[in-house]
Amino acid sequence: MLKKKISDKCYIKKTKDTLEVEIIVAMSREEEYYVLYSEELGLSSYATTLEKAKSRFETELLIFFEETTKKGTLEKYLLQKGWTLTQKPIPSYKPPEYQAISNFGLEGLNKTNSYTEKIAIPI
Repeated sequence: MLKKKISDKCYIKKTKDTLEVEIIVAMSREEEYYVLYSEELGLSSYATTLEKAKSRFETELLIFFEETTKKGTLEKYLLQKGWTLTQKPIPSYKPPEYQAISNFGLEGLNKTNSYTEKIAIPI
């Protein structure tokens, strides 16, 4: 299994009323589809256009954080994926420094075909 270095920019922070998220999203073209994937969270989306794939990924991301926050399972999920929690000055999570790249045909994905997704989710 290959390993990739996770950007220092990836984080999840809890503030008083929001959850701030910044992750790297890898992009790949598979025949007529654009595939977007976040190894740090295990989320993906696809569509025939890049704009639709990005929109679908953002929707998946919002649903993931809304549901795991509502059920109280976000912290457990992140810790199982190797994220670390820092309590001060504000609670924040960082992904593992290195992450294994799974064998889903995404081994060629790297920073040249990725982008940073930033969102703030009201909690």
